[in-house]
Amino acid sequence: MAKKGTPSLSEQRYEVIQAHILDPEHSPLPENLREQFNRVLQVARLIDDYPDDNHIINLMMTKYRVSQTQIRKDIALAKELFKTNHTFDWDFWQAWQIKDQLELIQECKLRGDLKNWNAAKKVLAVMIGQKPEAVDDPRRMEKNVFNVQVNYNGQTLNIDLDKIRNLPANVKQDILQQLYSSVDDITAEEIMNT
Repeated sequence: MAKKGTPSLSEQRYEVIQAHILDPEHSPLPENLREQFNRVLQVARLIDDYPDDNHIINLMMTKYRVSQTQIRKDIALAKELFKTNHTFDWDFWQAWQIKDQLELIQECKLRGDLKNWNAAKKVLAVMIGQKPEAVDDPRRMEKNVFNVQVNYNGQTLNIDLDKIRNLPANVKQDILQQLYSSVDDITAEEIMNT
């Protein structure tokens, strides 16, 4: 359990946890968070073998002598942070790294450390990566038929738009005049009733 005023394990910076992993003997993590980190790491390893959380809870309660609620919190954190065969929240992990990088950029800017500020911006650009190319719609090249519906002498005609485009200009003009010609009240009422 974290002491009051001490950030929890999920609030720790990425670099602090990375330093703990690389050199546990000189870890910058507070002592109370080292035990939680070890539990979360153990849970992350168990998740692949025991997809049912109850098995993990029983094993961890026996080994570490902590409450079931704390083990459930450790399981939730392990699922967020570590890649498993069952779940991996890539968006959470990437957002966590990007948030830390943005904080570093802001700190460097406030300190006036332009060299590290520019370096941190380059690292952020690499983290974010290139905009993914749009996935081509496989049906995009299929031919779509657009029809213009024309009522002529009481008959409904569906005329393919491509056929209209290929008509001579004077015929197109006649069609447009028919489309925009005024109708009397009786014809309008018939159109509205159909």
